[in-house]
Amino acid sequence: MRSLVALLVFFFSSVVIASPLKIHLADGSTVETNMTSLLKEFPITRFETRLPWFPEQRSFAGIPVTQLLDKYGDENTFAVTFVALNDYAATSTVKDIRNFYPILAVKMNDEPIQVRHKGPYWLIFNLNKYPEIDNINYHSQMVWQIDEITLHSKNNDE
Repeated sequence: MRSLVALLVFFFSSVVIASPLKIHLADGSTVETNMTSLLKEFPITRFETRLPWFPEQRSFAGIPVTQLLDKYGDENTFAVTFVALNDYAATSTVKDIRNFYPILAVKMNDEPIQVRHKGPYWLIFNLNKYPEIDNINYHSQMVWQIDEITLHSKNNDE
């Protein structure tokens, strides 16, 4: 029985680690990546915050969205859309991303975020640090179960 549990833990952990993510660039090309590649390439940021979906504060770790912008965006990038597995989508402006430093969270309370718990990727704003954005406008931008990101550029989206 212990072997079966260990095997299931390994299987589900590897599913999260291999989670695909498509990043659609403003020039029309698409970068296909996964959690393993992202975690090797980008620094991890950690913070604790309260969210409207949980009664208690939680800790989150993930990739700063500003790092994704620096790598994949350009000076004409003005917004980023995050799309969930169920096709729910929300767009954040580059101004808000640079002002409030959200992360593409991959861990909650030091555990990989499973799909059934809003993972594997979840856009999180630190509401403790920035209480002025603790409102429905920013809550609705915190897309979970993200599988696609689209960068919008003034040159391509006008």
